[in-house]
Amino acid sequence: MAGDTPYSTMLSKLYYSESKTGEKTQVAYVQEIPEFDPAPEGIEWSALDTDFTGQVPGRRSADTIAIPVLFTEEQHDTLKALDKATDYWWFIELPSETASQTGKPVVFYFQAKVRLGMAALSVDEMLQETLTLYKSTAVEESKGLPTGSGVGG
Repeated sequence: MAGDTPYSTMLSKLYYSESKTGEKTQVAYVQEIPEFDPAPEGIEWSALDTDFTGQVPGRRSADTIAIPVLFTEEQHDTLKALDKATDYWWFIELPSETASQTGKPVVFYFQAKVRLGMAALSVDEMLQETLTLYKSTAVEESKGLPTGSGVGG
């Protein structure tokens, strides 16, 4: 089928907001976004009348997401000022060219508390920080960023 080729992760964007439908602030210069919606751990089962074990999906563990970002002082100050006791909304927007409807790419979102830490300093390396998100809700998704007029505008 034409147009059914995989896409690059380039130009995926990370945003945060105080509310799901409120104004979003983009986190710039994100190096990577590690796994953020893992499958639940498996639960093994067995029975006396069978000679094998099986697995079923169990619970998802509460996970943290460590996102490396390139250091800029302005962004550092903005992220450092975020309230450490607040669950902010975090949005991962896939590249716009992946959308079947113009301007509405898949967006994954969840709530998480945030901490910012400096990464190791090495010769000839870019200055990086680690943005750590402590998820408190399941990951949801929409087509386009959630807006005041409804999910995905």
